Amino acid sequence: MEKIFVDTSGWVALFVDNDQNHKKAVSIFEDIKSLKGTLIYTSDYIIDETITTILARGNHRQSVLAGEALFTSKILKIIHVSADYLQAAWGLYQKCKDKMFSFTDVTSFAIMKDLNIIKAFAFDREFTQAGIELME
Repeated sequence: MEKIFVDTSGWVALFVDNDQNHKKAVSIFEDIKSLKGTLIYTSDYIIDETITTILARGNHRQSVLAGEALFTSKILKIIHVSADYLQAAWGLYQKCKDKMFSFTDVTSFAIMKDLNIIKAFAFDREFTQAGIELME
């Protein structure tokens, strides 16, 4: 069973029509949904970033629609950043002195490592720098 983690950049591109990666995001997400048995994951931190980014780039209505789609999705598993994930992410963040990983990125990496997820739907190249395969 394949597992895919969706990052903020993937969600924003999917939900924002004028995002430079929108058409590609729609195509990738349709491919992901068509794969039988694929599990789709994201985190509460990613949802927070997604709703906030859509608000900043668009408007409140768009951010609410995106939030409703994510919170009511039947195919999405939302992972909450627990104390254990925070501790693992903080350790990773401190070690990555040569990378410009955001703290949210490293929480995603900690979750992915714990859940054995090796692929991400993202347009954020930090994932490839961390050795994670991007859906294309």
